[in-house]
Amino acid sequence: MSSSAQPSAQPSTGRLTPRLRGWISGWMLERGPTSVTRDWILRLVAIIVVLSVAVVYIVATVHVPDILGLVFRGTFTTEPGIQELVVLATPFFLTALAVSIPLRVGLWNIGGEGQFFAGAWLATGFSFWLPHLPGPLMIIGMLVAGAVGGAVWAVIPLLAKIYLNVNEIITTLMLNLIVVYWVAYWLTGAWRYGFSQGGTIESKFIPSQAHLPLLPFQGGIDSGILVAVGLLAVVGFVLHYSVAGYRSRIVGSGPDVAAFAGVRVRRTIAVSLLLAAALAGVAGVLQLTGNSYQLTPGLSNNTGYLGIAVAVLAGDSVIGVGVMSCLLAVIMSAGQIVQVYGVSSEDVFIIIGLLLLLSTVATRLGQYRLVRRPGAARVGSSTLAGAGGGRSLEAREPTTRVGVSEVVSLVVETGPDGGQGA
Repeated sequence: MSSSAQPSAQPSTGRLTPRLRGWISGWMLERGPTSVTRDWILRLVAIIVVLSVAVVYIVATVHVPDILGLVFRGTFTTEPGIQELVVLATPFFLTALAVSIPLRVGLWNIGGEGQFFAGAWLATGFSFWLPHLPGPLMIIGMLVAGAVGGAVWAVIPLLAKIYLNVNEIITTLMLNLIVVYWVAYWLTGAWRYGFSQGGTIESKFIPSQAHLPLLPFQGGIDSGILVAVGLLAVVGFVLHYSVAGYRSRIVGSGPDVAAFAGVRVRRTIAVSLLLAAALAGVAGVLQLTGNSYQLTPGLSNNTGYLGIAVAVLAGDSVIGVGVMSCLLAVIMSAGQIVQVYGVSSEDVFIIIGLLLLLSTVATRLGQYRLVRRPGAARVGSSTLAGAGGGRSLEAREPTTRVGVSEVVSLVVETGPDGGQGA
């Protein structure tokens, strides 16, 4: 009795496993149409998750009553806090555009940091060369010089990409390292500030008429924010409503397609990269004339690299660049406050890294949906992939797909040979 009972139990177990495996293999990930609304919802979810984790970490680490209230008031309700937000956000607008614009044509400009310094360097030289210019002419001249300096710093990566197909990530990144020593050469030579102490190197102060005026709000707000927002609006209009923006989108979809459509691919790539580098150079000038007033190696607090983070979080949206620049400025400003209570600066960059990771993963996964493979468990004459030797299954209701419970019950009923199960 016991020997005859065991064989009757084994077939049912053996029948279910391969059929369930076949049912699972009948599913696939299919890339669906992109949705701007869905992408932004996923980004916001990722941001909320990361910021929630950051809040929990700060509360658990900093043993100070009402630490969150201190951070909020110090960031948003005090004059120094608001001024710091503006100072941080202003260059982010432009260094993020320096990444976002080339991305539209399929290029990664990692050289925003170097272009930032190149623009600030040339603007500093301009102010020393013509120190007696009146204020408006001095500021306009420095902005133009900064744009030229940033664009010139991108010429070598551009030529290497167009004519030799050298990866622009490598060339722009390497030039970031070169510009540090180029600036240091001038700060320890002709432009050296005579009272530099403690091993720091810095230039002489730029003329007083080169200082950007302050806006009469919250004790004086850096007016460079108006320049940054204005450039952001102009670039957004050009990218979305001009022929040049349309050409950049075509090139980004594929150089061969763009060439077939009559678009001059090399010219479009050149204009995109040079414009992006010029904006990064202007960001350096705004930081120089609105906050620092002298050229130093610390003029940029990783502003160019953080612009990459802003551009990735913003996606293909100029408005997103503005929003994410403000968000990153808030994170950096709040990070400076909690550092007073023992949180390290590395923790702030970990938060930014998590934002990038979760946002990228969420938006990528959001582009896919789980669907049945063609020919697997469809209605009527469709078959269950891998089950019953490809025999058809009768649909229980028209216009419906076979579910998990239905598949299992049908497999048990039909058995391996299409007959009744044990």
